Amino acid sequence: MSETARETETARERVFAAVGEVLYVAESDLVDGDATDLRDLGLDSVRFVLVMKQLGVSQQAELISRLADHPSIAGWVHELEKST
Repeated sequence: MSETARETETARERVFAAVGEVLYVAESDLVDGDATDLRDLGLDSVRFVLVMKQLGVSQQAELISRLADHPSIAGWVHELEKST
């Protein structure tokens, strides 16, 4: 993805795209909306690492720790927006 495209994409779109690609989920699978616990949709430690790579945060230990503490679309969007 080009840097220009990434800048225009919202944090929520980036997070959902990465989660959707790794967990093979659709919007309709988010039974509690963006607050759905991604572990209920199959997120485990291996898939977590894959999502982090998709999001480009695989080398940011502090951010990864905060993301691990909030395994939902809403939680990740919040943490990613705080980190920028």
